[in-house]
Amino acid sequence: MNYKSRWLICTLGLSLGGAALAGVAGGSSTPIVDPVTAPVSITVPALPLNAAPVVPATEAGPVTPETPVPVQTPAPVTPAPVTPAQAAEQPTGLPAGVTYVTQAEGIREYRLDNGLRVLLFPDPSAGTFTLNTTYLVGSVHENYGETGMAHLLEHLVFKGTETGGNIMQELGQRGADFNGTTWLDRTNYFETLNNTGDNLAWAIGMEADRMVNSRISGDDLKTEMTVVRNEFEAGENDPVGLTLKETQSAAYDWHNYGNSTIGNRSDVENVPIDRLQAFYRTYYQPDNAVVTLAGNFDEAQALALIAEKFGAIPRPTRTLPALYTREPAQNGERLVNVRRVGDQQLLLAAYHVPSVRHPDYPALAVLAQILGDVPGGLLHQALVPSGQARSTLVYPMTVSQPGLLMGGAILDKSDDLERAQATLLGTLEGTGQRTFTEEEVARAKQTYAASYRQLLTQPKQVGVALSESIASGDWRLSFKLRDDIEQVTVADVQRVAATYFKPSNRTLGRFIPTATPDRVEVGVAPSPEEALKDFVGREGLSAGEQLDATPAALEGRVIREQVGDVSLVLLPKETRGDRVELALALDYGNPDTIREVGAAAQFLPNLLTRGSEGLTRQQLKDRLETINSTLTVTGDGSGLVVRLSTEREHLPEALELLRSVLREPTFPQSEFAELQNLTLTTLEAGRSEPQNVALRRLSRVFMPEGAVRGDIEYSPSLDEELEDVRAVKVEDVSRFYEEVVGAGRARLSVVGDFEPQTVREAVPTLLGDFDSPVTYERFVPTLTTPAGAQEVINVPDKANAVYFAQLNYPLRDDHPDKAALDVALKIFGGGTDTRLFNRLRQQDGLSYGAYAYANQSSRDEYGNLLTFAIYNPAVREKVSAAMGEEFRRIATGGFTEAEVNNARAALLQEARAAYASDATLAAELLTQADLGRTFAFQQEWEQRLSAVTPAAAQAAFVKYLNPDDLVEVQVGTFE
Repeated sequence: MNYKSRWLICTLGLSLGGAALAGVAGGSSTPIVDPVTAPVSITVPALPLNAAPVVPATEAGPVTPETPVPVQTPAPVTPAPVTPAQAAEQPTGLPAGVTYVTQAEGIREYRLDNGLRVLLFPDPSAGTFTLNTTYLVGSVHENYGETGMAHLLEHLVFKGTETGGNIMQELGQRGADFNGTTWLDRTNYFETLNNTGDNLAWAIGMEADRMVNSRISGDDLKTEMTVVRNEFEAGENDPVGLTLKETQSAAYDWHNYGNSTIGNRSDVENVPIDRLQAFYRTYYQPDNAVVTLAGNFDEAQALALIAEKFGAIPRPTRTLPALYTREPAQNGERLVNVRRVGDQQLLLAAYHVPSVRHPDYPALAVLAQILGDVPGGLLHQALVPSGQARSTLVYPMTVSQPGLLMGGAILDKSDDLERAQATLLGTLEGTGQRTFTEEEVARAKQTYAASYRQLLTQPKQVGVALSESIASGDWRLSFKLRDDIEQVTVADVQRVAATYFKPSNRTLGRFIPTATPDRVEVGVAPSPEEALKDFVGREGLSAGEQLDATPAALEGRVIREQVGDVSLVLLPKETRGDRVELALALDYGNPDTIREVGAAAQFLPNLLTRGSEGLTRQQLKDRLETINSTLTVTGDGSGLVVRLSTEREHLPEALELLRSVLREPTFPQSEFAELQNLTLTTLEAGRSEPQNVALRRLSRVFMPEGAVRGDIEYSPSLDEELEDVRAVKVEDVSRFYEEVVGAGRARLSVVGDFEPQTVREAVPTLLGDFDSPVTYERFVPTLTTPAGAQEVINVPDKANAVYFAQLNYPLRDDHPDKAALDVALKIFGGGTDTRLFNRLRQQDGLSYGAYAYANQSSRDEYGNLLTFAIYNPAVREKVSAAMGEEFRRIATGGFTEAEVNNARAALLQEARAAYASDATLAAELLTQADLGRTFAFQQEWEQRLSAVTPAAAQAAFVKYLNPDDLVEVQVGTFE
């Protein structure tokens, strides 16, 4: 990978194989069962993006009959007893039609007369608010011929209402972070906006309007149909996701948990509009919804707005249909073979287990963590160090009715599948006879405890994540699960392992039937009322301050000073949960050392977090989790970037761990071998993936003319990169560290709840005498501008194709033209209210998404544009033509005043919203220290932004972006 292309691709959040390896130490991993946000939580060690673990688009169901729970109409929940302090805080003077229900963990629940439930989680330090609306309807509620209907409806409610405008456009104009997601038991919609102007009133009004007034029309269905089909086809490209879907489907005979949420293609393509409208009218009603508002807002004002907007909706007279299908016990082992083109092997074993409300579930959650933890988990230890597999995964479903607990392994295509299968099943099913230790159970419980505490410092995440426990019967169930996990014993883990991990209860990608079937009967789960009868919520975490995110105000809070050779930038402030965010950058080396180290440099960041003096990888992970901290290291041949997140009281200990990681690495051979194997497997997995193929091809086209293998800017082929990675030895990494790495040019930024003197005093110990043996010299990339071209690459057996186009241009980010170009690119392809998105998705229905990304260097006159779309291979020429037409339409027709005004407002809102994150602030301060800038640079950009006119935006676009210079690469199955 050449450094220029790596900068481009990492900026986009994309990855070419092993190019994006980053060291992630202990505290950064999440528990196997996410405390609130399950279902999607899987443990796989530090995979690059293109080898990501399973992130399913659906889930599955039961083991034995449980009493069916009509989750769409939960019985009224009896409020838990409240503490005296909570009783004193119970609100008074509520709006008409609003009833206070209960409170826990800093969250208050209200109920409207029409049945709507409301959860308020205020945090004045957040800077933004997140409004999440959860409807208790998902793919489990679909009837015959209706699979995918809940998800299709999720798309259509973004089209607008009879009286309102285009919702996606309005959200884009307000700079919102938004989405809608569909799952087995629920559908949710959320938007995060700055708490400025009428954003809160608009968001509440919009959600209330589309609850009952959405325009579910036949015309919208026609254009959106191809978009949904495009999304379906994109899922068909993923071998892991496809195997998960097939395994889950095979695990169920009758229950709808066996159906993929994306649906059956023929159902999606042929659904009658009247059935879709009836589905909408049935389930999108206030008595079937929960509205959660979290973040920065005035509670009284918000409750009044909700009462006004949602309270005007009448309570429906219809009766919701109850769910009564129950999956019988499985009669024996089941086997699924998925035969598709791909470059890796996968084993996935699924076992039926009870729902999240069942008394056995907390012990199962602990068992899942013991199995799936990395590197100390049973599956990892059994399969990865021995080379039988490259990584492992464990995934327990957190759903309302009986679900699945899955364990698996990812293998290179050269590995012995039969041998790995025997080890995988022996490990999983041997847990029933294995003796667990107190240490194993305590470590798993500590992981959950740390994750819960960290999650409660992020109201935005909590607001959205509660959808899963809401769908299971009550939002408090997630916190009840936390309490129950704390009480799990070794005997509990032993019992559930013996009960559920049996061959007769298993569905596998391949396996041999058992002569004597051994059915597993899952007990009946208690009702939410019974499960919560003794539950008392805990007090909320300490609140932070509301930070003024304007450049001038931020600059007034910043402390800039020099401590030895270290540039120190500090922004002390009150934070929720007393969190502290630290960022550290070390520059080292020169073009000669970068050339000499070659592929070995990519292993350094990860190896730093895999062992230091007195600390193994597991010990470092445990120490970080104990102090509620996370540590990540990224970098390459020219520098390292470290991110540390901790709490005020643990900052000194966290800094000492960071010192050990940076100054005393041991570079274990076993860890290097594991990392090297994973890198090779990841690279091979991308050999036929359209996105990887396209990006690698672009990197080679934009390689400087005359570059040869070994040059810094040479972009290797996949086989060349594989050869380079295989040739690296752990001694190469160690030698590079000893001969090049140091803190001769170091920058440290800290944001959050801390004492500046604590950081000042720690700097000499952390970085003192850590000098690089060589003089630092920055590598300057070459701006290449190859002639425009179109290239089509055929790969086998891929349902989805990709379009990428790139061009480079000479522009630095401090140029006066940047603001005008930012506006032009925002209108062109920088979101959902854009020319590209509206044309390819909203108007023509060709793509699930079409976007444009642009970046300019802060040091060199080096900018680039990348446009991207996914589509069905049959419409390749239409996609290319539409892209070109929209590009040229700007040169001939320019922009409207409304477009420019909306783009300027959205860009400003996005910039301010970014500073609501302390981690983002720390990264910004680090950049400022590198470039010698202050927030005055941001202020100047905002002033230029406010002055951009339609003519200026058009002129900047035409000046730098010539469509004739585009290099297009399209990859898919076209033959």
